[in-house]
Amino acid sequence: MKLSQIIMLGGIFIISNQKFITDILNINYDQIESIDSIKNSDHSLNFFVKLKPVSNLRCPYCDSCHIVGNGFTKRKLIHSTLVNRKCIIFYKRRRYLCKDCSSSFSEKNPFINTGESVTLETKINVLKDLKFVANTYSAVAARYNISVTKVIQIFDKHVDIKRKPLPEVLSIDEHFFPQSNYDSLYMCIFMDFITGEIVDVLPDRKKAYIANYLSVIRAQTLNKYTNKSELHNVKYISIDLYDNYRDIAHIYFPKAIVCADPFHVLKHLTEGFNQVRLRCRKETQDEDIQYLLTKFKNIFKSGFDLDNKAKYNKRFKRYLNYRDILTILFDRFPDLKTAYELKEKYIFFNRNTSLKEAEKGLADLIFEFGDSGIEEYHEFYNLLINWNKEIINSFTIINSRRINNSFIESRNNQIERLIYNAYGYTNSKRARNRIMYCLNKKDSYKI
Repeated sequence: MKLSQIIMLGGIFIISNQKFITDILNINYDQIESIDSIKNSDHSLNFFVKLKPVSNLRCPYCDSCHIVGNGFTKRKLIHSTLVNRKCIIFYKRRRYLCKDCSSSFSEKNPFINTGESVTLETKINVLKDLKFVANTYSAVAARYNISVTKVIQIFDKHVDIKRKPLPEVLSIDEHFFPQSNYDSLYMCIFMDFITGEIVDVLPDRKKAYIANYLSVIRAQTLNKYTNKSELHNVKYISIDLYDNYRDIAHIYFPKAIVCADPFHVLKHLTEGFNQVRLRCRKETQDEDIQYLLTKFKNIFKSGFDLDNKAKYNKRFKRYLNYRDILTILFDRFPDLKTAYELKEKYIFFNRNTSLKEAEKGLADLIFEFGDSGIEEYHEFYNLLINWNKEIINSFTIINSRRINNSFIESRNNQIERLIYNAYGYTNSKRARNRIMYCLNKKDSYKI
């Protein structure tokens, strides 16, 4: 009978294609003594299976060959190999008795391990689905007709990712994780800058926790002959402007070159400039100027096309393009012009300077920011002084790429999506394993 041919008896659909059934159950046809299946009115499937007795069977306790049948036991097994369709195996399992030692035992179960109720095939499907960031525990549970608790149990039992060796170029960043059962608002992420592989996810970014973590690695990997540990593998470290990371780097990686992430430096710069713009807006009572400072704030962005086609502006009763608007604002606020020019000068320096030129270029910029007299740039001026060496180091090129945290920030976006889809995590160990399992292609489950 073809697969599409289905017989209906008393409201129950009977499927007769045994090859189809054995493929679903992932067992060989020659193992089966009898097999039946029904498709219920709710589209769920029930399978009734009895296997052939094994020849030349020996007692697992005394190795005797004097074995006799001892009846059957019945097992009800969840086998959701078909997506969104509930499958139940009713397995009639043989029992045996050893005449020599009087021990009883069951035949080998091809579907599950002893004491479990979910088949191996179902577990594998669950674990494969959880490899994708978009798949939540709830969605996977619904797909395979098992409970969310069972999905989590399967994940926790079979996914335990080990940390990776510390790489030559290490990126360090954090992610906001307030729901964690660990007493910390942030998790700390170690990533291989070259490959993008997550090295490890720590439940805390506090200095004491990271110091203890690295101390353990150093103690476990120390070579007593060379007095070197795994920590000596790290040659470069990319961090944001978090003092604890810099302190840790200098203590535990004394030979490594520490680089400040350029994006975070620019973020502080643009925040300072935005404060200048807002201050100018507060200082003027001219509604037209206030309108320009608010409506056209994007024209201050670096690289913005200022020479667009002029459009008629009703407020000013003339045609203006973006450069004209910028000129009006600069004429009204000379310090806004100075702040803008300094911002653009630093951005040009950041984009076009080589490592060899960085020290002198940065020194000149520090002088100009300090000499500008713009109060809103005072914080940025201090940042350039305090992080001088690390900013210069960030111009280092590795494998044709400047060292920065953009790669790990993109990983952070994936982590954000993972946590958002799950409506938050509380178990920090489970969150760590799920992050590494999903984000590292090579990390897998173990059955």
